[in-house]
Amino acid sequence: MSPAPILEVRDLVVRYRARGLFAAAPKPAVNGASFELARGETLGIVGESGSGKTSLLRALLRLLPVESGSVRLEGQDWLALNGDVLRRVRQKIGVVSQNPFLSLSPRLTIAEIIAEPMLARGDRSNLAMRARIKSLLSDCGLPSDFLERRARELSGGQAQRVAIARALALAPKLMILDEPTSALDVSVQAQILNLLAELKESRGLSMLFVTHNLKVVAHMADSLMVMRRGDVVESGRTEEVVRTPAQDYTRELLAFGLNVRPDRA
Repeated sequence: MSPAPILEVRDLVVRYRARGLFAAAPKPAVNGASFELARGETLGIVGESGSGKTSLLRALLRLLPVESGSVRLEGQDWLALNGDVLRRVRQKIGVVSQNPFLSLSPRLTIAEIIAEPMLARGDRSNLAMRARIKSLLSDCGLPSDFLERRARELSGGQAQRVAIARALALAPKLMILDEPTSALDVSVQAQILNLLAELKESRGLSMLFVTHNLKVVAHMADSLMVMRRGDVVESGRTEEVVRTPAQDYTRELLAFGLNVRPDRA
């Protein structure tokens, strides 16, 4: 019997408020999305700008209200959690955003940046924490002499490695990655993708990987979900979707050269 999925999403609807008092309700930003994420696997979520993929992530992180549907994280009703229970369970999720320089404080050293989530949890700053920070930095491919540097001294790839180390600080079981390579040079993108693949294998991580680039998904994801204008238009094992897409829209994206074009509005 296979283990239960780490994340189960059923019929999730996210809708932004109408802009005027008498305006009609807008179409949902996420329109009934359903999927499962198996333990130790990566689900790639692909779509154009405006497809709903970022709204989906923000709803999963409890940053946007959900109109209807359910989300279960390790069997728990994730949308029903509040207060201290929510804060404790949230530690199971690590988040890496598109631009690391927007998420790394320029005032803090790299050691202080990686320590932030541990201190927020209530851990004490001591030699054991310092050793853990060094280990996290090493696991992400940076030497310990980076600990006293600041984000402004780093390249884009180095900064993203620091952001990944911070996301791993509380030993999460699920990583949510929102376009983590799109702001990087192509050569650096490959290095970060290889790092994420190594971390997934060594730590048994499950990953949600949002991207506009199908080539990235083909490299990283076990399963693939294609979104368009709030709808999930196709999903399945990545190899099958890429080799024999069922939907014209997916075939169109593949024919375009594995890179999703800007939204055509």
